[in-house]
Amino acid sequence: MSAAANSAAYWRIAGMSYLKYANACAEIVRGALKEPHLSKARARDAVYFKATKYVKGSPEAAVITEVIPAEIPK
Repeated sequence: MSAAANSAAYWRIAGMSYLKYANACAEIVRGALKEPHLSKARARDAVYFKATKYVKGSPEAAVITEVIPAEIPK
């Protein structure tokens, strides 16, 4: 069996989706970073959602609906 097939099998056997696996891996990598890379990764970690209402086929002003702050545990 190839290496790619083996690695996919492990997260599937553990009952994880690929997104959960990828997020777990990213969290581990971010936890191992040192400065200046840590501050760059922390800046990219913030998430927000933007919604735009359309009235009569024209977009109104976009509204930020939720902000998830970037936090990296130490």
